[in-house]
Amino acid sequence: MARASYIKALIAGLPDDHKRAISGAFEYVLDNFRWGRPEHAERCENGQQYYFEAATASVANGEFQILHGLAAPPYLLVPVLPLDVEGAEIVPLQVTRPADAERIYLSSPVADAIIRVMVEA
Repeated sequence: MARASYIKALIAGLPDDHKRAISGAFEYVLDNFRWGRPEHAERCENGQQYYFEAATASVANGEFQILHGLAAPPYLLVPVLPLDVEGAEIVPLQVTRPADAERIYLSSPVADAIIRVMVEA
């Protein structure tokens, strides 16, 4: 994430009214950037992360897929642990093959676990 001091250094030579407007806009974005509480297959409140829920395969280490529907193959997946869901857990995940334009391919040694992830494409 950018630092406010870097932005201020970049706009230092601008007229004061421009500096105030630009600085205020960046401070607002930097102070309020968050993932939010997206629902399944929705974009996060800010950024280019998308939230997905899925279940691991019914057999340990079996491949399961997440249909993502994004415009490009995702390149990053981050497990998410919701703190308002009793019993929620993060289980080990392994990429079984590279994500493509439609799906993410994973496996886990834990069968039938509900997982929640943020994906970036």
